[in-house]
Amino acid sequence: MSETNRIAEGTDGAEKSRILERIRNFPEEPGVYLMKDSEGTVLYVGKSRSLKDRVRSYFQESRPHSGRISMMVSRIHEIEIFRTKSEIDALILENTLIKKHRPRYNVLLRDDKTYPYLRLTWNEIYPRLAITRRVKNDGAVYFGPYANPAALRDTLKIINKVFPLASCQIPLDKPTLERPCVEYQIHRCLGPCAGLTTPEEYRRVATGVRFFLQGKNDDLLVLLHEEMERYAQSLEFEKAALVRNSYQNVLRVLERQAVHFPFHYPLDAIYFSIDGNTVLAEVLHVRNGQVAGKKEAELKNTDDTDDVELLSAFLEQFYGRESSFIPSEILVPYPLPSQILMSLGWMSEKKGESVRVLHPRRGDKKAILDLARENAEEAVRTRQVRKGTATDALEELRLFLSLPKIPVTINCVDISNTGDSLPVASLVTFTEGKPDKSRYRKFRIRYERGQDDFRMLAEIMERHFSDHPLPDLLVIDGGSGQLRACLEILKTLGHPNPEDRVISLAKERSKKGKMERVFIPGQEIPRILPPHHPATHLLVHIRDEAHRFAITYHRSLREEYLTRSHLLNVPGIGPTREKKLIRHFGSLDAVLKASPEEIMQVAHISRTLAESLHRSIRQAGPEEEKPESAVPT
Repeated sequence: MSETNRIAEGTDGAEKSRILERIRNFPEEPGVYLMKDSEGTVLYVGKSRSLKDRVRSYFQESRPHSGRISMMVSRIHEIEIFRTKSEIDALILENTLIKKHRPRYNVLLRDDKTYPYLRLTWNEIYPRLAITRRVKNDGAVYFGPYANPAALRDTLKIINKVFPLASCQIPLDKPTLERPCVEYQIHRCLGPCAGLTTPEEYRRVATGVRFFLQGKNDDLLVLLHEEMERYAQSLEFEKAALVRNSYQNVLRVLERQAVHFPFHYPLDAIYFSIDGNTVLAEVLHVRNGQVAGKKEAELKNTDDTDDVELLSAFLEQFYGRESSFIPSEILVPYPLPSQILMSLGWMSEKKGESVRVLHPRRGDKKAILDLARENAEEAVRTRQVRKGTATDALEELRLFLSLPKIPVTINCVDISNTGDSLPVASLVTFTEGKPDKSRYRKFRIRYERGQDDFRMLAEIMERHFSDHPLPDLLVIDGGSGQLRACLEILKTLGHPNPEDRVISLAKERSKKGKMERVFIPGQEIPRILPPHHPATHLLVHIRDEAHRFAITYHRSLREEYLTRSHLLNVPGIGPTREKKLIRHFGSLDAVLKASPEEIMQVAHISRTLAESLHRSIRQAGPEEEKPESAVPT
């Protein structure tokens, strides 16, 4: 089949010529390409060091593809490209666009859990170490993830004992205290808050922490030994003794770990297991010769995907995120072709040193890979048990509500407001009894003429279900009136028989406590949910999650409005100065307490204007807060 005929499967002659001509004009430079269908939907996102060669390969007869890719090629109507400076930039952009569009023909990585990381604020003058569950592109260095809380605590305990980093929340940009706290006295901090150390001396300690967490123990020992000799030569014997103690503590840690695996560099082992239609990836993290943790992730859109394509997509998405830590060695469950290994050269470029991707067949590395396999198999067994429990609960719910089938997909809608101020709504989705957060939706209610839950719910029904099908079960937080309002608008939108899959849930206070009532269309008397029934737990969980999501959104809008209602109404303060003031002082209350000198310095204005702003801000303080009914448009 020629290039022309291959494209012609899904396009006419004029279109195929246009696409081929566009490919001929693509640059031979790094970048990202988006394959789109006739409706503009993104089918696939990919990256390449040569856009022209990579995109052209999809339409060459000499390059056979799987049935899945062939089907995608037949649907291509347009190809959009983004040129980048390097392959690393292309990788980062590819990950961003995959998350944004979630294309049908990309293998999609979905993290199963959010594990904690250690965050070293490397971009600060005096770096600090903290635990976080969110990895950002903020200049900090992240280590982890740590699936085992005990391992994380042990790591922090060792670091706090060996490396005297500051652990307080005192600003360290410049000395602010006359004398340091007790942490300095017990040699757990260098005292930057009181000017008792230099940025260079502190940075050497932070470098030791980084080497330790990266598993670069040889570099760490060299660093500590050189530091010890430097202090001894300058006759600073007390500091030399402290560094010596750190050196000896690191040696003891390494001796304890030596009984495990004889690898002092960071290493990951990857294994895949099948759970129904889902591929589960297990990543085992080995640091300093010990298993430091593991992480599980789901891979979707894996139908008709071969092993090489699956592993390549996983490596790019898992390690391609900007803040991801890449180990020195990655053990994989099967060998990769040389061209794929060459395409992974971005890993070494990103890490700044050689990264090896190996398929071990014997020895200690094979034992680590086998351990990853055992963990992957155990993870699948655990998920199947959980899935069975969820399926049982869904079946109980089907029987209780007399539904025609098990409600695999459940939506719940909740309204949140204070009086008639800033009304919002949430729509959460549960799939197979579990939260599906990628399908959560939040709404800013447009109806603002009083507190009318019926009208607000009807608005959400119209805005969401005018172009979305009804789920297997739609739960409304409210009573019979709310249920009727939703059913009326759903019928108007053309949904057939919505009464078969819509209910409402409301609490009823009684002498025995709070009873959950279920209102079902066509039944005047609500059903009472048994307190310990599996269906009760599931429905209450879904309703509470919708309520939490709505409250969180409402609170964020209210805080934003209250802040802006004070500062933006002050003459001389626009959006830019408002952001500077809030970012610097941390809150509106702190701005109100600031002196004219501080405002002058932060907002970069004259003293006269600063004093005028100070008076105006004080006058626009919380005691003169606008009534909540004054909602900004």
